[in-house]
Amino acid sequence: MKEYARKIAAYMEEHRQEMVEFLAEFVSINSVTYNEKEAAAWMEKKLICFGYDEAYIDAAGNCVGRVGSGPAALLADAHMDTVAPGSPELWGFNPLEARIASGAISGRGVVDDKGPLTALVFAGRAIKDCGLGEKLCYWLSASISEEDVEGSCVRAMMELNPRINPEALIVAESSDMEIIRGHKGRALIRMEVTGKAAHASAAWRGENALIKAIPLIQALDRHECAREDPFLGRGSIEVTKVECDTPSLNTIPGRATVIADRRISCGESAEELIEELKPYLELSQASASIDTEMVTTYKGYKIEQVDYFPSWVVEESHPIIRAAALAYEELFDKKPVITKWDFCTNAAYLSGITGIPCVGFGPGDHTLCHSTGEILSIDELVQSAAVYAMIALDYAAGR
Repeated sequence: MKEYARKIAAYMEEHRQEMVEFLAEFVSINSVTYNEKEAAAWMEKKLICFGYDEAYIDAAGNCVGRVGSGPAALLADAHMDTVAPGSPELWGFNPLEARIASGAISGRGVVDDKGPLTALVFAGRAIKDCGLGEKLCYWLSASISEEDVEGSCVRAMMELNPRINPEALIVAESSDMEIIRGHKGRALIRMEVTGKAAHASAAWRGENALIKAIPLIQALDRHECAREDPFLGRGSIEVTKVECDTPSLNTIPGRATVIADRRISCGESAEELIEELKPYLELSQASASIDTEMVTTYKGYKIEQVDYFPSWVVEESHPIIRAAALAYEELFDKKPVITKWDFCTNAAYLSGITGIPCVGFGPGDHTLCHSTGEILSIDELVQSAAVYAMIALDYAAGR
C-alpha cells in the first residue's frame, strides 16, 4: 500500500494545475441552493471526460459517478450547492471569479464544499487512471441542496438508485485535514403558543400569544441538556426564530410559533426530544412537534423531510476509520488527528439515519465556511485528493 500511496501522490502532483483550474471553473458557476442545474450538468460532463465508468444526473438533480465494480462499495459525498456569493465589495473581488495567489485559491465555495468535491472527483479519476480499482466500487455523490436541508437530497439519491448500497462512507467537508469520526445530530422543533387576536387599541379583549410565549423562550434559553456523550459532549437547544400570526401591525398576535434548533449528542429519538420539553411547554400552554420541510429541487423533484437527524459516532477501531488513519500515515509519515465536527453535514442522514459507518475528512479551515474570507491552500487541495483515494484503496485492501 505504501507503493500505491507514492503512485497516488505522484498522480495528484502531476495534476495539480489541472485541479486548480477545475476548481476555479467550478467556482465560476453560481450554484446557490436550489439553483444547481448548470453545475450539475458541468459536473456530469467532467466525469464523462475523466473516464468514470458511469456518470448521470438523477431525478432529484444530484450528479452521480462510479469507478470500478469490485466488492468493496464506498460512497464518497460532497455537495455542490453554496450559500449566496455575497457582495464583491465585501470580498474585495468577484467571489465567482476565483482568485489564485500565494499558493491558495479564494472564492465562494472553495472551502464549502467545491474544494473537497474537486478532491473527491480527482480521487476517483486517479483510482481509474492508475488501474487500482479492481477490488473497489467507488460511488461519487456530487449532491445538491445540503445548505438548506442537509441529508434530504442524498436520501433521494440512494432511494432512486438501489445499486448505491455502500458498506462505508466518505463525507468530504473541511476538517483542517483532520479525520472525523462523528458529529452531533440536529432537529428543528416548532412550538405553537395560542392566544386570541385583538386590535391593539383594545388588547384587553384578546390574549397576546407573543407575550404568552415569553416564559417558554426564557426557559429554553436557560436549559442545559442532561445527557452527555463522552465524545460529542452535551446537546443544546437555541431559539432561532419567532413567527407571529397577526393580520396587521396594530393587532396583537393570536398565535406565536417558537422555532428552536436542537443539537443532538446522545442519539435521542424525536419522541424523547419532545418529552424533554414538556415542563417548558406547560409554562406557555404550548404544543411542540418536529418540523417537516418540503424540499423542491431545481428539477422540480419534491422531498418531504422530517427535520430530525440523530448523532453518529464511529469507533476508532472501525475499518473505515483505520483505513483513513493508515492512508494519512502512508502519505505524510505521521499520525493524523482523529476528532469530531461541531457542525452538521450530509452524514446526518448518510450515517445518522442509515447507520452506515462513515469517515469525514477535508481540506480547509471550517471556520471560513459561508464567510467572505473563503480561501483554500492548494497544497491541501492536492493532498486531500490523495487521502480520499488512499482511504478507498486501504479500505478495499483491508476488507
